[in-house]
Amino acid sequence: MPDWCDELTFVVFTFNEEKRIERVLRNFKPFGKILVVDNESSDRTIAIAEHYGCDVLSNKNTGWVEDEITTSRVKAKVQTPWIYWGFADEMVDTTALSTIIAAIRAARFDIINIARKNHYYGTFCGDLFADRMNRIFKKEAIDFSGNKLHEFGRVVPGSRILELPLKYFVHHFISNTAKSYLNVMDRYTDMESRESRPTPTMLRLFLSGVKTILVNLVLRGGHRVGPPAYFLVSSMVYYRWLSAMKLYERRIALDRDVIEAKNDAVRDGILKFLE
Repeated sequence: MPDWCDELTFVVFTFNEEKRIERVLRNFKPFGKILVVDNESSDRTIAIAEHYGCDVLSNKNTGWVEDEITTSRVKAKVQTPWIYWGFADEMVDTTALSTIIAAIRAARFDIINIARKNHYYGTFCGDLFADRMNRIFKKEAIDFSGNKLHEFGRVVPGSRILELPLKYFVHHFISNTAKSYLNVMDRYTDMESRESRPTPTMLRLFLSGVKTILVNLVLRGGHRVGPPAYFLVSSMVYYRWLSAMKLYERRIALDRDVIEAKNDAVRDGILKFLE
């Protein structure tokens, strides 16, 4: 049975999520308070959140939500000591939620680390690209100052972390088609290229791709899932190469005008043979 926890607020980030948000709110509502942090949606997302009695924080982000400004606003808005960091494309089953609440009530931890497992093309992919995240935490246990894209702050020294077994996990429902996924990857790699990140070597990129394929398709059994697993793996490998390309272009100040200037030098050389 659902067990309400007055120490926990479920934070759910949204942008035009009227088709998905209701199920997420129904998932969390029996277990604790909900704060919907909305990126200025133009659909019925906020109306649905208010219908379910959720608090709403309007916050225009820059394309991601773990930045210092957004996290500070969320922490200031949340009135409970514990935060669950969630998204509209995720849900958690009752057993995992009950385990989380029991850990909070035990008062022996400051952070709960939980795995996230993917559904791709509507197919559950098991441990394929399963990642772990400190997504349930006391407000003072994680410091987000100066945080970068794809990072989740810094654990404050002395914080006690409970790592839940893999049988408890967050369901991540990836709804992208190939076309929409390319748009997402383009947007995120643009943001990465603006940060001060080192450009990986070609050898490192190649070995990273091989490792990704072997770990996820062989060791984690992705080959048994079928085409969705192969397509997801290929997308992740492509993402890393695309990110590296943009970092390389930015490092050497390469754009279309520079490329055309290089090409013009070759074209002019070809034309000399006609003089």
